Amino acid sequence: MTESVTKKSFGIGTKLSYGFGSVAYGVKDNGFGALLLLFYNQALGLDARLAGFAIAIALLVDAFIDPLIGYASDRFQSRWGRRHPFMYAAAIPAALSYAFLFSPPVGLSQTELFVYLLVGAILVRVFIAIFEIPNASLISEFTQNYDERTSYLNWRLFFSWMSGLTMSVLAFGIFLSKGQGPIPGTQVIENYKAYGMAAGSIMLLAMLTSSAGTHHTIPSLKALSLQKNSDITSGFFKNLRESLSSRSALINLAIGMSIMLSMGLLGGITPYVYGYLFVLSPQEISILYGSGFLSAFFALIFTPYISRYWEKRQAFIIITVAALVTTPIAALLQLSGVLPKSGSVWLIPILFSLSALGSTFLIVQSTLYFSMSADVIEENEVRTGRRNEGVFFAANIFVRKCATGLGVLLTSTLITLVGFPEKAIPGTVPESVINQLIQFFIISFLILNLVSIACVLAFKITRFRHAENLAIIASRRNEI
Repeated sequence: MTESVTKKSFGIGTKLSYGFGSVAYGVKDNGFGALLLLFYNQALGLDARLAGFAIAIALLVDAFIDPLIGYASDRFQSRWGRRHPFMYAAAIPAALSYAFLFSPPVGLSQTELFVYLLVGAILVRVFIAIFEIPNASLISEFTQNYDERTSYLNWRLFFSWMSGLTMSVLAFGIFLSKGQGPIPGTQVIENYKAYGMAAGSIMLLAMLTSSAGTHHTIPSLKALSLQKNSDITSGFFKNLRESLSSRSALINLAIGMSIMLSMGLLGGITPYVYGYLFVLSPQEISILYGSGFLSAFFALIFTPYISRYWEKRQAFIIITVAALVTTPIAALLQLSGVLPKSGSVWLIPILFSLSALGSTFLIVQSTLYFSMSADVIEENEVRTGRRNEGVFFAANIFVRKCATGLGVLLTSTLITLVGFPEKAIPGTVPESVINQLIQFFIISFLILNLVSIACVLAFKITRFRHAENLAIIASRRNEI
């Protein structure tokens, strides 16, 4: 016998615990997006092309590993349910592998650095996936309510952004702030080692806290996840094909790839924009990253109202247009000579305000996307008779990882294309090189977000259609 579609409603503590799990991914995502290329290219001297190639290979490994993890967590049975054994098991290896990624041995050659980065990036991605995929998949088991899912994911994105921003502020404000003579702190290897240890510790705390905080839901989740025998014995590739072959699933993944790739590019290019276009110190960069704290709170408050009064598709398009206008505006104004020069007392407040505004729209955009992703689960259940949350969210998370990795790869490609020097001292890079880098970035960011809008226009799951899907599922289960 199979259960009713209506599920037990969990309290705010469960929402917070579920959301807090994204801290680990937020820390990792921030490090990969903003610091990894900077560290290996500017501090260690690894060729930007080799760094980008290593990250690309790690993504190929993810392409095979992530769906397997999702499939395994869908089918796993234990007294701790399907998801939690994976979440607990991944915590320590993920934290250690992240710390080691920022602590390579001294004196490695270009080839050895490439191999170290490759192996380290693969290990971090795999262990994070073992936690993140089962953890993220819980959303479709916690609730099937169209609006409540946005509430859950609002908290998840809040914690993800807050953690990433916190590590950015700490990285540039504390860990990377101490230089050695003329060498800036962003090129001092020991600074990154301290950052890696701190970041790994925070990731460990987040994963264990989220796992323990949602542990009480296991009995309910086990009962709600009962499957027919045919589901349990069906093959991995059949489940993967069923989960990803629907029109809604493919469109949703295309949306995710475009917006997350644009954000990966933004994360990778931002330290170069602040450090070399505006010629800011690590402490000033830390202040600007701190603007994201305001953005996270604004988005936390703002998103529920948007979701309540607009369809997710409509809201996504409006917010994306707003992000397109506000995110690259600071760089455009600087290239136009409108902003105050470096050292002016007005420059940091202006950049802080523009950053806070743009980041708010980007957080809301991501929240709406992930909420649409969760609605695809019921659409697929109506079509196939199966609930493969783990497999679908594995693909979804792989898209996010691709965004981070390919964003860094795209950044490294642009850096190589314009001839940006390695171990460059701020203020010494030719203006033409910096300007060309910023122009390429703005064009790429614009194109990627316009692609996401085009995809959203083709996404057909509305509030009404989602309710229809739930009604069909309930009718089928009542017949059993």
